[in-house]
Amino acid sequence: MKTTRTILTISFICFLIVGFNGQSKAQNLTKPQKSKIEKQVDSIFTTMVKAAENLDYDKISLGVDDSNNAGFIVNNSYFTKYDSLITILKANLRSGIKQRITFQHKKITVLSDSIVLLTASGDSNVELNPGQSFTIKFLWSFVYVKMNNDWKVIQSHQSRAN
Repeated sequence: MKTTRTILTISFICFLIVGFNGQSKAQNLTKPQKSKIEKQVDSIFTTMVKAAENLDYDKISLGVDDSNNAGFIVNNSYFTKYDSLITILKANLRSGIKQRITFQHKKITVLSDSIVLLTASGDSNVELNPGQSFTIKFLWSFVYVKMNNDWKVIQSHQSRAN
């Protein structure tokens, strides 16, 4: 019985060591490599935010690849296809609306040379007409994947903060 317990204990320890070793190698990038990737993704994100401020959904869509069907979440609604989300946004678009997005927090986490997580929180000030505006606090997360040398959003979660 003691021999069996010893074998199981040694096997468990070996399993943990192999598992931790595999995890530690998952992000085997140098600081300069991570920094370069962070700058690339931040540039794409900034372009998409400017397009969002201008309510240019076609330009936003250029930064998205829905081929993995990962899904998109917006304010407690789940969209299995990105196209269905954009169709609704375009249908609700009113002329004259302006939007300004500011960030309190933004974090870019490089998971590998081809996968990046971006999280952000902030305020969106929406102006319906001159003098008529409101502010929404938001929480966002985006998963970026490098596809054909371009960084694309494959999944996002956008919600109002309480």
